[in-house]
Amino acid sequence: MFFSEFGELFNLGIEIFFRGGWLLFLWGLLYMFYKLYMDFIQIRWYREQKWVFLKITAPRENERSPLAFEHIFNQLHAVQMTISWPEKYIEGQVQIWFTWEVTSIGGEIGNHVRITERFRDVLEAAVYSQFPLAEISETDDYFDKLSRYNVETSEYDIFAFNFLYTRDSYYPTKTYHDFEHAEAETIVDPITGMWEELGKLSPYEMYIIQFILRPRPNDHFKERGYKLVQKLKGVPSKHGDGIIMSWISPFIDGLFNIFIRPSPMETKARRQEEPPSLMLHLSEGEKTVISSVERKMSKWCYETKIQCMYIAPKEKYNFGRVNSAVIGAFKAFGAAELNSLKPFLRKWTKVNYFLFRDLEKPITDLRLKFRKREFMRRMKLRWYFWGPHANIMSTEEIASLIHFPQIDVTVPQIDKVQVSKIQPPPGLPIAPL
Repeated sequence: MFFSEFGELFNLGIEIFFRGGWLLFLWGLLYMFYKLYMDFIQIRWYREQKWVFLKITAPRENERSPLAFEHIFNQLHAVQMTISWPEKYIEGQVQIWFTWEVTSIGGEIGNHVRITERFRDVLEAAVYSQFPLAEISETDDYFDKLSRYNVETSEYDIFAFNFLYTRDSYYPTKTYHDFEHAEAETIVDPITGMWEELGKLSPYEMYIIQFILRPRPNDHFKERGYKLVQKLKGVPSKHGDGIIMSWISPFIDGLFNIFIRPSPMETKARRQEEPPSLMLHLSEGEKTVISSVERKMSKWCYETKIQCMYIAPKEKYNFGRVNSAVIGAFKAFGAAELNSLKPFLRKWTKVNYFLFRDLEKPITDLRLKFRKREFMRRMKLRWYFWGPHANIMSTEEIASLIHFPQIDVTVPQIDKVQVSKIQPPPGLPIAPL
């Protein structure tokens, strides 16, 4: 019985294949080869790029707000490229990205940037324009100082996860503007608690918060964002959504006007009854959401991936305290009516069993080892196209998460310039050689 049903199913599949199903099979095969080809040429082009790994040391006394970092990321948006057809499909060029990494190595907090050598001057100009007393120096990648990671044999272990938006990227999170006190001229910075915990790490511990930043052009994302604003305002759509309806609706309206022609008084009354929007009837919270979305759409944006990793020897492995501080700091920028950043629990380095812990242990262990290997590989190579999708974040949102502590914030373990460098006074006599 089983074999006869299987034979019927097999014969049906053969008949479908020869009656045109082979076209679908051929399309799937060609698409697979296309994806493999694009991955090959893109990775090859990426490895040909010359990268520099830079350490950015904060000035001793910083009086600038996160607005200074917003200007920095506005300038760094210049790494956006225009790629032609042959450059994309023959050479494998892609829109390049850079990483800004907040690290705590043995409790010393630092800022590192990995960027292509051709855009190093752009980075230095952006940083020095806002922080003339900061220092930028080339250094070795801290991942290269670690021994090759093996889940079973390495002396150290890792815990890693990604931050993802809880809503669509059109909705922003809260930013540093929401924590400003105009009267006191201060900012209650939620990131301070994270810095405190990062500064308490022991000499054998390491924590990395890696931001992969890829410039986003002013494309259909912002067009859809402004359409969302119109929808939230209650502005009536003219011909509905979609290209087809925008083409068909004028003809339908014309036919109705021919056969059912309304009187001029009815047309005028109908136009008077339709309000331009419902803004007058919205609550203050709804108006705040609209203004926040509009504000985000007016900024430069980046496709942003946020990856965190804790590294420590296996016998001294304790990730809970510092992870809670980092998650809490990011959570402080969330708002129920706007957006929030939260860990992507489905793919972090903690695998939950479904029903029976002991029976599923071999499978959960295998999945856990795979995730840890992938996270280490992904964060070390800084490859944008691996991992979960990116959050589209404005420069204002990014600057709220990445900035130097202000002068009134005490973070003793953060790496700062020890000796201030100033220009010599004009007219200084120079001794002859």
